Amino acid sequence: MYVPTYAIFATVVVVLIMVYIALRPKLGATTKPTGTSGPKVANPVVIESLRQNLRLKTGFNEPLIDRLIQFERERLPKAPLQTLMESAIERWERDNR
Repeated sequence: MYVPTYAIFATVVVVLIMVYIALRPKLGATTKPTGTSGPKVANPVVIESLRQNLRLKTGFNEPLIDRLIQFERERLPKAPLQTLMESAIERWERDNR
């Protein structure tokens, strides 16, 4: 029995469309719309690295590090810890040139 090539092609296209329609809600749930940024999730490795950077700059003076971060927190009350630490580092570097 001979099956025309276009019939096989049409069948494959229909199956692919059905698979796409079935998976589309699942695929859409994992992707974010472009142009939106969710809240920054603190990465513990990055936080520890930033704290170590502050330790080196302050001579391992932990109370001073806490004060630097607190100062930035007063300026930026809703900022995540990573942003506060980055700001503290930038301010330290700017003030200690």
